[in-house]
Amino acid sequence: MPAICDSPGGLVALRTPSKGSCNAQVVSEVYYFLFNIHNASLAIKRTVSLYGSPGHEIEIHFRIAQIQSSTINKLSISYIDLQDLPSVHHDTFCVQVAIDDTIWESPSKSSNQGRSRWTDGYDFSFQLNSHASLQIFATRWLHKNKPIAVVEGSVKEWLAAPNGVVRKALECRGVNIQTEFKVSQTSGSSVAGNHHVEDAANSTVEQTDVLGPKQIDTLDISAVILDIDRVPKFGKLSWDDRFFLEVHAAGSGGSQNIISQGHSRDKCLMWDTTFTFNVSQTSRLVFRVLGYDGKDSEPIPIGIAIFDVDELLQQNSLVRRPLLSSAASVRIDGIPTLSFRTAQPGAMSFTRTLGFFTQELSAAINRTADLNVQSNQPRDYDQDKRIIEDAISRASKDNGGDEHLYPLLVKISIFVSVAERLAKLHPYARISYAILATGYEIIRQKIACEYGIIRLMHTMQDTYDLVMTVDALPYLHKQKKVLEAIMQQTIECAFFIRDYVDTRGSFAQAIKNSVLNMEAQIKAFENAFIDLQRNFQSYMAVSTQLTVLKVLEDVQDLGAKADFRDMSYAVDARCAASYPVHLPGNSAAPPADLISSLQNWVIGDGKESERICVLFGPEDLCSSIALVIGEQLQFASRLGSSYCFRGIRPNDTRCYTNLFSTIARDLADRNAQFKQNLWRAVGNETSLRKTRVARTQFEEFILAPSRDVIWNGPFLVIIDGLEMGGNEAARKEVLSVLVDKGAELPRNLRFLITCRLEDDICKAFRGQSHILRRQLGEASPPASRAENLEGYVAV
Repeated sequence: MPAICDSPGGLVALRTPSKGSCNAQVVSEVYYFLFNIHNASLAIKRTVSLYGSPGHEIEIHFRIAQIQSSTINKLSISYIDLQDLPSVHHDTFCVQVAIDDTIWESPSKSSNQGRSRWTDGYDFSFQLNSHASLQIFATRWLHKNKPIAVVEGSVKEWLAAPNGVVRKALECRGVNIQTEFKVSQTSGSSVAGNHHVEDAANSTVEQTDVLGPKQIDTLDISAVILDIDRVPKFGKLSWDDRFFLEVHAAGSGGSQNIISQGHSRDKCLMWDTTFTFNVSQTSRLVFRVLGYDGKDSEPIPIGIAIFDVDELLQQNSLVRRPLLSSAASVRIDGIPTLSFRTAQPGAMSFTRTLGFFTQELSAAINRTADLNVQSNQPRDYDQDKRIIEDAISRASKDNGGDEHLYPLLVKISIFVSVAERLAKLHPYARISYAILATGYEIIRQKIACEYGIIRLMHTMQDTYDLVMTVDALPYLHKQKKVLEAIMQQTIECAFFIRDYVDTRGSFAQAIKNSVLNMEAQIKAFENAFIDLQRNFQSYMAVSTQLTVLKVLEDVQDLGAKADFRDMSYAVDARCAASYPVHLPGNSAAPPADLISSLQNWVIGDGKESERICVLFGPEDLCSSIALVIGEQLQFASRLGSSYCFRGIRPNDTRCYTNLFSTIARDLADRNAQFKQNLWRAVGNETSLRKTRVARTQFEEFILAPSRDVIWNGPFLVIIDGLEMGGNEAARKEVLSVLVDKGAELPRNLRFLITCRLEDDICKAFRGQSHILRRQLGEASPPASRAENLEGYVAV
């Protein structure tokens, strides 16, 4: 007898013993029958007569069900951006993305100043537990491509990345390749509803503000690249052609303009400057790419792209859009694509969630600590107390296995909210938070066996537990001096902890070898916090001196003999002394986000190579920024030196020939080891001490003495108004040595330089990996675009 078998989708296969061609006829009839009854009821019974077997019938029972379309999950990998690529072979790279057994390989691209970018997306089928990898290859012509770095994980981990953007630093040949790419689900059942993925995402929410979202006031545009099949030609000679990016920001707060010259590369134009605008979420940015043939003619429009700021913030960092051609006379092949990065400057990169810091908690803290609440004003004190205590309790429990650093960050974060009510303390509270937050992963992984460091962290926690007692919140304004001392000591200890556990170079070992007694040093830090706790409890005036890292005694002995009086020094060149002379009293405060961004750069939340930041912009704004940054870092004992060329002085001695000697003498006052090394170099060399050569001063007075110095945390040197120290010929040597030797500065010694857009300065600093270039928007655009290009021709 034949056998009836169920088949997928409700169809039936009829199998009979082998009887020649009969089987084909039977199966054909049965399938024909089934396809013609697809509209019948779901439960079906039919009797079928078999060909070639008269009188033989079989009864078939089966069900027909609608075939469910199987939804396939699709994952898109796009906007792959690599920075700080090493020099390998022909400096040509490609990437290979693999999800399980599905592999996609990008076309090869030449790196431009260490950067390569692929903006097109590629779709993969996936499961949550699928293995995912992105491998970077150096392209070779005669041999197989060489893998140099790889990002690996699961699809679940990649989908949980903050804002859907995976960011990794991949070590290769002594450099860290900054890798970024966007991951998004393009089809299928969204895994966003899967609580496992939500848990993973919640544990890595990128922190843009300690206490939640706020209105933006500053936006950074960086790493602008125009991919174009054929770079246009205007003049008879290729070197006559120049290309500019004009960005116009317009909103309720007014309009700003920036124009910058780009670099022409193979099939692309690029701009390596970070452009900073004051904007609101309703502002609009207009990008225009312009050509210039080197003659006295109007600029040639190449294309335009328009973006709303609110739209940019939703693009998750990397933005891409076709450039609409606006050049009838310029041949452009294909559709050029404009891509760039957007960021809110000042955002912290701490990737642990502080999700319990809701607006409700922030409001409760502010109400409890509010100095302006009148006694007759209604306020539910008990409810506010419960909100605050519940948040702290949940923070203590939900620490992701980190019982030491994370709880400390939580308590400092709460203090940041309170410090907003005590305006003078707020920026310093953020500094202490940012130091530990930016180094979180390194610190967390390295302190497991460092029992002294763990003990110090818990002592710091105890101090903040005392300060953040709900009953103490309304009276904090009466203890501002003690709170300032706590902030200063926290900043000092935070730098000590971060640098002690840091594994880059031999810095950690140098600290261990140079400190008199590591256990005694940690104990001194602990005692400083215990003294501050006593002062806080007793409302005593602060008598405790800042406890700092102490190095070998012979440093003090030799340093006491040092005499640098015949090293040229510019009196009253420091920025704080200069600003009352030249800065208008009605100057607007610089944007808070921009100040936070520069703070983060000083602290070390940036590329390892960036030792110098050059800020191009209006004179008043640049000076205001230098003033605020200088004051904040002076409070934190992090201002190494400041030198301002702006304003007029009686008996003025400021010039390029005493710039670096003045800075060196200031640094000697900040660090005993530096002072010792400087005296060893120049103590018996009168001619060297009296040199007026800028290159010699930088190399012998700054670089040489700083090479083996223990810098506990970063020190900042500010040079305000670099263009005003003399003419182009006079500053040529200063620019040359900063370009040639600036990369040799120790990583904890940073230079912030402000200046106007001068042709020689822009040319000198362009394309230097150790120099971060930022250009601020001009509030008053020039009369014509041609004049604008002439004024910014070298940027």
